[in-house]
Amino acid sequence: MLDLMRRQHSKLKWLLLVVIVIFVWAYIPTFTDMGTVTPTSDVASVGSETVSAKEFQVAYRNNIQRMGSQISPEMLRAFGFDKQVLDYLISQKVIAVEAKRFGLEVSDTEIQDKVLAYPTFVDSGGFIGHARYQALLEQNNMTVPEFESSIRSQLLSEKLMSLLTAGLSVSDMEAEAEYRKKNEKAKIDYFVIDPVKLESKVTVTDQDQKDYYEKNKSRYQMPEARKAKYIFVDSVKYHKQATATDKELEDYFNLHQEDYRLKESVAAQHILFKTEGKTPEEVEAIRTKALSVLERAKKGTEDFGALAKAFSEDSSAAQGGNLGEFSRNGQMVPEFEKAAFSLGVGAVSDLVQTQFGFHIIKVNKKQEAQLRSFAEMKEAIRSIVLGTKGAAKAAEVSQKIAAELKTNKNLDAVAQKYESEVRETPLITAAQNVPGLSNSAEIVKQVFSLAKNEIGTAIQNDEGYAIPSVVDVQPAHDASFDEAKPRVLADVKLEKANQLATGKSNEIVEGVKAGKDLSTLAKTAGVEIKTSEPIARGGSIPEFGAIADRDKEIFSLPLGKPGTPSTVASRTLVFAVKERKDLDPEDVKKGLDQARAALLGSKREMYFTNWIQDAQKKMQDGKSIKVNQTALTQLVDTAR
Repeated sequence: MLDLMRRQHSKLKWLLLVVIVIFVWAYIPTFTDMGTVTPTSDVASVGSETVSAKEFQVAYRNNIQRMGSQISPEMLRAFGFDKQVLDYLISQKVIAVEAKRFGLEVSDTEIQDKVLAYPTFVDSGGFIGHARYQALLEQNNMTVPEFESSIRSQLLSEKLMSLLTAGLSVSDMEAEAEYRKKNEKAKIDYFVIDPVKLESKVTVTDQDQKDYYEKNKSRYQMPEARKAKYIFVDSVKYHKQATATDKELEDYFNLHQEDYRLKESVAAQHILFKTEGKTPEEVEAIRTKALSVLERAKKGTEDFGALAKAFSEDSSAAQGGNLGEFSRNGQMVPEFEKAAFSLGVGAVSDLVQTQFGFHIIKVNKKQEAQLRSFAEMKEAIRSIVLGTKGAAKAAEVSQKIAAELKTNKNLDAVAQKYESEVRETPLITAAQNVPGLSNSAEIVKQVFSLAKNEIGTAIQNDEGYAIPSVVDVQPAHDASFDEAKPRVLADVKLEKANQLATGKSNEIVEGVKAGKDLSTLAKTAGVEIKTSEPIARGGSIPEFGAIADRDKEIFSLPLGKPGTPSTVASRTLVFAVKERKDLDPEDVKKGLDQARAALLGSKREMYFTNWIQDAQKKMQDGKSIKVNQTALTQLVDTAR
């Protein structure tokens, strides 16, 4: 509940731009530097709309950045990642074209209202001002026109969806089926035959391993491995050596005063009476109950926390309704925030109604907005200034070392001159890290791009800087038996365990056909029976995974009768229904509106998605969508 009440509070770099910019599934911006390559050609044209090089570049690079080193360029090519990104961008342009065809528009006022709906751009109840607005966007590599254009696209998409899906509805029968699908639950008794857990029961001889190796030699390759020496420049050392005068500290404080400003805040408790999904009559009954509790809270003769524990329907009830401390910046929904900040310390509010229900709020502490003093923050600032100086000195020294190594290849001599350390890696592959260094992916990447004895550039990590030189290269080769032995042993164990599991599973299947009960089948498999938590349709079992393919049996088989065993990824699930609880007809009736709304939302999204896909296909068939393959290839190659 508290998380929901704070749902509007977000950092600009994440939620705001995830919601607004472009992508629903793929484009989660990290706003990295886009480099200097900015082709003037558009990547694609979609009717009167275009996909610009910058749009594609941002989307592609930020997705690559988001995935980190998990995906190789080869895998990206194999999955056609560039085409997936472009196809999504094209679909957004199709939406824009179709919206225009229907005469849909977004006014400047609507964009303004949308901007002001984000707490990031609001301060003390009003707009933060154009200068701060522009600065926030620039920090995230966006201009005001780009940002507001993305808002316009979002609102246009919403309008088109509303227009196209206005005629959709959900019947009572569909709503009831949806409610039952989401709310009917059952417990099952089950066991899982898992090859991994059978590995301890198999025996593998040396001959088994040799035979397996001979049959599967091509599976065992040793990747290229390299050994490097590198000069390490320790940032921590320079941090410790750095000094700062009081004037420098004060100058820093004066430049960053906003960082040390305490926001207005309150610490509060509340009691919540939920009204979500209730009928008007039920809401009135809840209001009456809330008023009676309010009267008790206002008298002050009872502990507020005890009342919260007794009556609150919020997750904070167990903590006496304690919400902790929160500021006036959208952490709470507007009605709640307004009431909380209007109260004095120790005061109890009247009933406050939000979309969640009726709240009774008690304020325990208030903090007025104020700038913390320099004296108070001096030592904290000292650490920042010294760290900045130390990092700058380390960067300076590392650049001097890299420059000198261009003419003097003697790492030891250069390191000694600059009082730095020479380290040596073991043989490592491109997929490994450098021992003793965090965030060493970029260092490894450079090591594998250098020729033997070539010296690289200074690369920063959390501890400092490294300037590497490759001292040994071991080419990729077929693994000898001794090199492959650890992997061979694991593979043979797993193969034998799979064979054992398959045998047990086949025996269980025959036992189910013969009408044996679950207890007998478990004894045959040599495993223990477990009981699940209540599970709904589409549920899962921790040791097995999703079991949606068994929904029909789980909600129709007689209790205690084993269902059809399910085998996925060599694991076999065997189960019998332990209990099913019938739904209360009154609960079904009460839940129909919520189920109807959820199903209608799904229907609208599916219809809209299919409609846009059809529109896109028609535009492609009519040659209204054109892709500039040259520009696309250039951008993708640059991003790699």
